[in-house]
Amino acid sequence: MKKILSITLSLIMMLGVTSCNNWLDVNSNPDSPSNMSTPLEVRLPWIQYFYSYAYANASTRTSAFAHVLTNVSRTNGITVNTRWDQSTSPSTTAYQNWFVGGASNIPDVFKMAEAEGATHYIAACKVIKSMGSVLMVDLHGEMPYFESCNPDIPSPKYDNGDVTYEDCLKELDEAIALFSAPQADGATSFAAGDSWNGGDTQKWIKLAYGLKARWLGNMSKTEKYDPKAILDAIALAPQSNDENIKISHANVQKGATTSFISGDAYGPCVIWDIAAWGRGQRLCSYYVNLLTNFRGSGVEDPRANKLIPSTMHNVELTVDGKIGNFEWYRDRGVNVYGPDKYWTMDRFTAANITQDMAYASKDVVKTYKVSDIEKYYTSVNDFITSFREFFSDKSASVEVSGADVKITYHPGTVYVNSNSAYAIEDVKYVNLRADGLAETDGLAVNDMNCYYTTSAATTRTLGLVIGTGSFYARPDSDTDLITYHEMCFLKSEVLFRQGKKDEAYAAYLEGIRAHFARMNTKLNLWKGAGCDKTTGAVDVSFAYAPMAQTDIDAYMASAAVAQSSADLDMADIMLQKLIAMGISAQNWNDVRRFNYFNDNLGFGVVYEGMQVPAYRTFPNATYATDPDSDLFYPRRYMQCSHETGYNATNCNASVEQYAQYGIENAKDREIYSIPVWWDWTR
Repeated sequence: MKKILSITLSLIMMLGVTSCNNWLDVNSNPDSPSNMSTPLEVRLPWIQYFYSYAYANASTRTSAFAHVLTNVSRTNGITVNTRWDQSTSPSTTAYQNWFVGGASNIPDVFKMAEAEGATHYIAACKVIKSMGSVLMVDLHGEMPYFESCNPDIPSPKYDNGDVTYEDCLKELDEAIALFSAPQADGATSFAAGDSWNGGDTQKWIKLAYGLKARWLGNMSKTEKYDPKAILDAIALAPQSNDENIKISHANVQKGATTSFISGDAYGPCVIWDIAAWGRGQRLCSYYVNLLTNFRGSGVEDPRANKLIPSTMHNVELTVDGKIGNFEWYRDRGVNVYGPDKYWTMDRFTAANITQDMAYASKDVVKTYKVSDIEKYYTSVNDFITSFREFFSDKSASVEVSGADVKITYHPGTVYVNSNSAYAIEDVKYVNLRADGLAETDGLAVNDMNCYYTTSAATTRTLGLVIGTGSFYARPDSDTDLITYHEMCFLKSEVLFRQGKKDEAYAAYLEGIRAHFARMNTKLNLWKGAGCDKTTGAVDVSFAYAPMAQTDIDAYMASAAVAQSSADLDMADIMLQKLIAMGISAQNWNDVRRFNYFNDNLGFGVVYEGMQVPAYRTFPNATYATDPDSDLFYPRRYMQCSHETGYNATNCNASVEQYAQYGIENAKDREIYSIPVWWDWTR
């Protein structure tokens, strides 16, 4: 590990810039900064921010392993995770934000807070230190812990994951004890520095118990698994949505202060920063199908329109060039398992997906060779049939003439400006992006829809919505840390393992209901802020307004939900949990715990419908060839280049324990298949 220095100087420079966060306002002497000169109430929010950014980055990129997300590029860090063919590229950002921005400042906070008796700051940093450390262990397997962030130890030794987990659980207990008692008289107000919970120590205690329950639950394959301890922790974690621990965000204006590590503005949702700020992310069809056809039930989830982005299509312009009639088309998700209907190959085998759509302000003619079409489609007739699913006669005309197929896109149509037949249908993969004021030319604080095309100025002026965004990935979406619905699903899992199916069933139902209610709380806020209509007065309430209780009730009574405890199985619990957790690193933890789609733990196939990605070409990673082997699946990140380069001796020593699996050093490609400490099937 490179010697990590304090970022106090950078923080003080930032403090002089106006921001939406009142914790940026501080009086300090910029002429004589030191690692102990920034007050506690300023230091803590930055630690919280950089942890949250690390968590968001890890959550976005590991969601790809669970086939929630992918990217348009076959070599992007998210896509290689979706393909189960990892590279080192996804690992650096989470590492940097945690160690450079967050962890390196915690020792100084401990010293400063101890000197004045500000014990709640000590407690908060114990919790955050544990959160960041467990995140790193869950990603990498081993990581420096006891010697990390010590300026006197530039090359810290690695600790095994179980040791780190054990100490982090102890730190949570110590934090709970500190939060349960008052600070010393005259100590810095905790409320002045706590950007997560406003100084509410009871919420911090519930956060600690929720984390404790989650981490103990991660041990389900190990001899350390303790159902009673998990249930005891759940009983002291959030007991309702009112007690959820979340980070609130804002769609901040242009000119907002930006992070010196990522360049992203402070204020907006950190999940949005990673998942939906750019134009490359798309949902996977596996996730979309959970919302539109859960376990083959044929039932559409009321959450579908909120979580899956939609785009305007079949747009007809009025005589004065404005949007007239149009339809909404909802994203189908990228099928990473094989060919779509009428196709001869999966989309990534053909080529990268088109990132940006084009807008036709006049008739645009594109001509394709029949021979080219027949490389990708089962026939020209099937190609035309498939094309018509996305383009009406009013949007585009198709003419077959000998060896050519000519397509004419009419004014108002959004299309793919490509000369390759494989790209024509890329309009069906709706951009996950949401526009924000600070960074992506958003139109208004309450209009977070995406308007970006290759003719962005035109589509923004028209108000032509290219994507409605997704509930968890808009500029002012909340970032969930610990929620009541997660605790319900974890409780259901534990009780189901114990054979207490009636109690497990009650917790399962409560988890689903709690997630509906959690979403509706935010959706009501968006509707109240006018987000249900665009700046051009287009009705987007289907994506932003709350779900009707009648629709929720109908879903709860449908075939998508187990209707009795006798019908309940582990797949019901974990697939509903996957939906409810959104873009979360815990989804990959859960998928690993249940061995993806392998039926070797006694629960049947838990992640039903999940398959080996078709475009798993193995240029980056090496795995076992037997699906019954733990080593067949993605199990961890490789250490990032900062570790393999600057701390190579200790980094390589940490993987000597895996020599029997062909691992000679930390950069061996086989490392991706090695389970982290809690993930071995025993």
